[in-house]
Amino acid sequence: MNEFAKSVLEEKISQCELSLADLKGIRASGGLEYLRANPREYYAACYRFITAIESIFDASQIVLASKGKRATGQDNIAALLAREKIISDDLADRFMRMYGFRNRLVHAYGTLDDAKVAEYLVKHLGDIEELLAVFKSK
Repeated sequence: MNEFAKSVLEEKISQCELSLADLKGIRASGGLEYLRANPREYYAACYRFITAIESIFDASQIVLASKGKRATGQDNIAALLAREKIISDDLADRFMRMYGFRNRLVHAYGTLDDAKVAEYLVKHLGDIEELLAVFKSK
């Protein structure tokens, strides 16, 4: 990986870490009822999930490019990372679910689901941390 790519990868990791720190702070404040009572925190969580997940997608493309690979779209990044043995199949599955969650947040399919956002705060920040650990090691 050239120096420019390393620099961009570090920037994406840093962006994701900042979003993750904010998400952890929101999680520590409370769960679903807290989000419902504090709409600004709810929308902040939504935005921070989007920025964290987008940063992970960008980091993924940088790592893949360093191996001479390129995903043709965000929907196949996780599978390509697994095929290249960069992440496990299990983490790739969780990454794909994260992609679906990100799409719901960005495109507001139906209505945004505050219960799903609360669930992701409680159960899935570790997935983001696991992906970050992979990219930090590259």
